[in-house]
Amino acid sequence: MPHLTDSPALRRDGLTLVALPNSVQIGRLYTTAVLRGWGYLNQEFLDDAQLVVSELLTNSVQAMRSANGHTPVTARSFIKITLSELRDRMCVEVWDPHPGLPHPGGMPDAESLRGRGLEIVRALALDMGYRVPRDGSTTAGKTVFATLPFP
Repeated sequence: MPHLTDSPALRRDGLTLVALPNSVQIGRLYTTAVLRGWGYLNQEFLDDAQLVVSELLTNSVQAMRSANGHTPVTARSFIKITLSELRDRMCVEVWDPHPGLPHPGGMPDAESLRGRGLEIVRALALDMGYRVPRDGSTTAGKTVFATLPFP
């Protein structure tokens, strides 16, 4: 059975970023610009799309940080966001080269400042998940995706 994100896209746009904290803001602005350019002007939809993009990019940026909390800028410091317009939904994909896979763990304690991102995405998305290269190796990274219904 083909995967949902293997559906032919009516339109697709992508942006490569360096995995730094300001990439999240750039990704949100990029998402809004692309979706408005495609004619999607519903503010609630744009807000949901920005939130999903923000959470997925934040996870990629955090995965790319070294143990000391900094992101070394090397040839492998890039992440990519791809937006695809499918027949009845939009797909957000974020690729990063880090071999670690996402582990949604449910909601954290009320006092925790972190750990809610994938749960927020799950609440907004029709579908979400990740995929690794066809050979199953994570050495080439992974793509995390979520789909949102159009208004």
